[in-house]
Amino acid sequence: MTKTFEINLFSSKRDLSLFLFICLLVLSFNIFQKHQVYTDLKQYKSQKIQATVINQYLKTKNNKTYTVFKLRSSDGYEFYTTSYKKLEDLNGYQITIKILTKNIAFIDLFKGFYTYSYDIQIYEKSSLNQTLSKKITSQHEEQFTKELFNALFLAKPISKDLRAKVSNYGISHLIAISGFHLGVLFGIFYFILSYPYTFFQDRYFPYRNKRFDLSIIVMAILFLYLYFLGFIPSLVRSYVIMVLLFILYNRFVKILSFEVLFVTVILIISFIPNFIFSIGFWFSVSGVFYIYLFLIYFKHLKPWKLAIFLNLWVFVMMIPIVHLFFDKITWLQLLSPPLSIAFIVFYPLELFLHMIGYGGVLDSIVLALLEQNPMIYHVETPIWFFLLFVIGSLYFAWKSIARSR
Repeated sequence: MTKTFEINLFSSKRDLSLFLFICLLVLSFNIFQKHQVYTDLKQYKSQKIQATVINQYLKTKNNKTYTVFKLRSSDGYEFYTTSYKKLEDLNGYQITIKILTKNIAFIDLFKGFYTYSYDIQIYEKSSLNQTLSKKITSQHEEQFTKELFNALFLAKPISKDLRAKVSNYGISHLIAISGFHLGVLFGIFYFILSYPYTFFQDRYFPYRNKRFDLSIIVMAILFLYLYFLGFIPSLVRSYVIMVLLFILYNRFVKILSFEVLFVTVILIISFIPNFIFSIGFWFSVSGVFYIYLFLIYFKHLKPWKLAIFLNLWVFVMMIPIVHLFFDKITWLQLLSPPLSIAFIVFYPLELFLHMIGYGGVLDSIVLALLEQNPMIYHVETPIWFFLLFVIGSLYFAWKSIARSR
């Protein structure tokens, strides 16, 4: 169905005020629920909880080696703990663990925390996730490629060494499953389902809207993917944005606007207040902000020019923000825009190759890229420049809003 007109999200200040009031109620309710969890947790000096291991790695201090765990409890909060016992790789496993609660503050349930623990028990030795992980691992010989493709398809954590090599290229956003991957997966499933849907539509329901129906089906499939991976925060926020934009678009709301981005951020924080303290979340918001800014000012460009210059634009505009927190820079990061474009082909191709058992075909190319050891420089964004940069960005966003009214 072709859009013949678009409307603004809020027709009056009263509508905006009502929306903000409802979001405040939702946020208050979620904070109250979190406080109930906190109250139950603090009832005793130690508590036995269920959790998922979302990262595990070795660390050495004072000539002693121990295991660090990053865990996500069944109540949704994340925390770190350590163990000096020699343990198998528990990444992705469900466990029970006893933790000490004395030094846990209420805000820690939003930010994450460290606590002492003991008595780790595994209560899920195998799962479909683990089976698929072994299937992926069996198709590769080198540890780096085993980690890389487990991260790309199953959101498994990667080692410190691999993370450093990936950051040399400035493509950490390609490894951590997020909105970019959801977009690619959406395109893959839409393409695959398009032909059988058209076959049945021509014969049984020609009156249906193909784009609408297929979008619903694909988003349902992607929701199952989220559930399978355990509702990873980066995927959840990307999926929420996708669904909101779909709903608004089909209500003839103008989605290419900062008003929509503002509403999306407020809604996500209302339902998942933990994201207030998530750097990854604000990186995502910043990325979408600069995508919107580019499309609003340069939407007249041809599609192929948009594809090229959009990636370059976002890369450049995110540099001051990223380097406020991470000061590492190499010349290989100049390859980030073309690698991001190439990833659109690489990701579905590797997905297909792994499905037919030939996932290691391109490993030599991947390893050749990862084996580069460039000179590393450390450049931090001064806080005064960061503030000027943000103010300037908001100014151009405000200009675009004023011009559209």
